[in-house]
Amino acid sequence: MALNNLSDTDRRKGLKAALEVRKKRAEIKELLKKGKTEIRLLFKDVKLFEKYIIKMKVIELVSSLPGNGKVNALKILKDLKISPNKKVGGLGKNQKDNFNRFFKIA
Repeated sequence: MALNNLSDTDRRKGLKAALEVRKKRAEIKELLKKGKTEIRLLFKDVKLFEKYIIKMKVIELVSSLPGNGKVNALKILKDLKISPNKKVGGLGKNQKDNFNRFFKIA
């Protein structure tokens, strides 16, 4: 697949958009870590979910919860039979069901 040669303005727009997304994801993880929001609330906000959450790795989301680090998050994902490399949007039907049941989403 050939890459398109972007003009400088298009490249700057893309970089700016990517920076905005990274900042918002960091903000979301910080809110989770401080207990100011919950996973189920993030999943209910459709715009937020589709723009930011769907492309996050599941391990990042789970390890951002209060009291969870990487080790505990890996244990949870192993119990749910979810690869640590999976993104939220890439979960299969059974994985989604297990994830939703575990975190009491919907």
